[in-house]
Amino acid sequence: MSQIITVHSYRGGTGKSSTAANLAVLLASAGRRVALVDTDIQTPALDVLFGDTLGTVRRSLSDYLVGRCEIEDAAYPAEADAGHDGFFVVPARSRARAAGTNEIMGRGYDVGLLREGFDRLIDSLALDVLLLDTHAGFNNETVTAMASSDALVVVTRADRLDMAGAAETMSLADRLGCGRLSVAVNMVPAGMAESGCATRWAARSAPGSPPPCRTPPRWPRWPGSSCSAPRIRSTRWWRATAASSPT
Repeated sequence: MSQIITVHSYRGGTGKSSTAANLAVLLASAGRRVALVDTDIQTPALDVLFGDTLGTVRRSLSDYLVGRCEIEDAAYPAEADAGHDGFFVVPARSRARAAGTNEIMGRGYDVGLLREGFDRLIDSLALDVLLLDTHAGFNNETVTAMASSDALVVVTRADRLDMAGAAETMSLADRLGCGRLSVAVNMVPAGMAESGCATRWAARSAPGSPPPCRTPPRWPRWPGSSCSAPRIRSTRWWRATAASSPT
């Protein structure tokens, strides 16, 4: 059964897009059919990260949202990064044509097209995993991506402002009914990872979390919530998990 996974961060500069890109490549390298969609129309990154593979981008998510192309036309094969023909990237916008982005910023678009596009990509490309890279903070694209997800990965740095934003993101995910939630703590200072401070700090940020404790709490559910407890992971965990995933 196909899965939609959203990778999000409350603030910029956390390594969110790099995490999404690496997770997509690792899952595709493990034999999964994967599409990675850049829903960050304002500040896209995937067309840069995969620039050598994609070449000239002529169609994008922005073009689809304003009716200039079908969503399938914006999916570019990136098999060179995965070793097989089941890996695709959908850029947020074309650097050769900014008209679609300008139109979206000026007039908006039908938000329902986003979810429709996600479903069409899954069906037409026979995907195992659809990965969504979002804009930092909250906007239409981000909320739609989160609401469409089977799983949400919140990428954060180990500082107070980022953790507060991660807590707000987890609270929104709870209200949207996200069933699975993981927190990836990135850019952890030397010594902090070994001591477990980042893990405890992230655990305390979860909605309904108990007072600080020496080890991360293992709740079966968040109190008063139908959402599964967050799993606190370092970014190294994602590499090990994707590499060991069955094909």
